[in-house]
Amino acid sequence: EDEFEEGYRYVKFALSLMKKIPSRAYAGSVMFHANYTKVHVEPMQSVIECYLDAYLASMKSGNPYAIGCSYVYNTFCFWSGKELKAVVSSMKETLMESKYQKNLLVRALMLPTFRMALRLMGQSGAPQQDHDINTSDEARNEDDITGKQVLHLRAVFFVRLSQALIFRELDEARDAAKEYFSIGEVGCKFAVTTIPLFFMRLYSGLVSFWIGREINDKKRESMKWLARGVACKDEIEKLAASASKWNFQNKVYLLQAEEQFCRMNFEEAEKLYDAAILTSKTHKFLNEEALANELAGHFYLETGRRNRSVQYFSQAFEKYNEWGAAAKANMLTKYLDGR
Repeated sequence: EDEFEEGYRYVKFALSLMKKIPSRAYAGSVMFHANYTKVHVEPMQSVIECYLDAYLASMKSGNPYAIGCSYVYNTFCFWSGKELKAVVSSMKETLMESKYQKNLLVRALMLPTFRMALRLMGQSGAPQQDHDINTSDEARNEDDITGKQVLHLRAVFFVRLSQALIFRELDEARDAAKEYFSIGEVGCKFAVTTIPLFFMRLYSGLVSFWIGREINDKKRESMKWLARGVACKDEIEKLAASASKWNFQNKVYLLQAEEQFCRMNFEEAEKLYDAAILTSKTHKFLNEEALANELAGHFYLETGRRNRSVQYFSQAFEKYNEWGAAAKANMLTKYLDGR
């Protein structure tokens, strides 16, 4: 995981060989695995589109990697902040394709994120005909599959804790995070067909800092959660240093800001929240820009500076709406109108 410079060199070599010695049968799988390294090193937003090239190459040869490429493409699009309406539309196509192919594993993996996207948009209660996906029936398949696949079960709990963070559901966040951390990272570092580990570390780190602050009356348990947050932050710092500041520096700043909030170093936290917001904007992670603004708003609110919190909640409201997360944005109005 730390040898990105060396791995990237081999990826470029493999892709250059593929151009010189074309192999229709293996092009899709080579591109699929190459993209996983590239997405750590090159600007994420541009590499994500390469998964569509891998999908097309796999379809031409009948390579089973095609559905995997489609799943990973949608996963990256959602977690990196691509406009939600487009992401949901693409997810529907992949879910229907996986149903046609009877690939229950891909459906089980995608459904939690699909449902989270619908909830963010305010469509979680949409009639069946509106999104053409029977999520209640598919949930049973999801449970059947993920109960047998540790990596995929971990991904399900990750989506739950992330959703709970965004919707400020502390008890749900704590329950999901306990399950998530109980599974551990065995085998996760090299799993390219589930949610990328760095997204997991970002959100599980943020949840850990939040829980640690909220239960500070239980010092021993609080310290355990803060230690988890610090461990996640340390791993993202390594990625920023060894792989790409473009992809990871904003995440580092946000985790550092939350850590300093927990340690009551408020002046330092202020600088880090602003740095997280600016780098998220500059590096084009719209959802993380929205989240950074919101968490900064909660920081100012919880430290007795309501008036200052309003400007951050206002920016979060704007950015969530820009992302397409209307239901989430509407939740912030209570912080804007003084209720």
